Amino acid sequence: MLTPTPGALPPDLGTALAALFLLFGVPTLIFGFIFLYTGYVRYDAEQYLAELDVTEDDPDTAPSSDRAHTSSQSQSCSDGTKSSQTDSE
Repeated sequence: MLTPTPGALPPDLGTALAALFLLFGVPTLIFGFIFLYTGYVRYDAEQYLAELDVTEDDPDTAPSSDRAHTSSQSQSCSDGTKSSQTDSE
């Protein structure tokens, strides 16, 4: 007589689908998130380098609002306008 041997495949469909998802689905999701993140980092770096190239070509443009603020302060000081601190001294 032939005795049944335990098979390599699980007996029910839900367990088989769960095993396939763990084998293929989880690594696909992990690599997908990694590729999405690295794509964003690459895109952000390209945008930053393009902004730096523009500011190197035109030194009058300020890359940030802090630089624009300090340049407007230095321009108003060079025009001869006095601040409230210099008036009190």
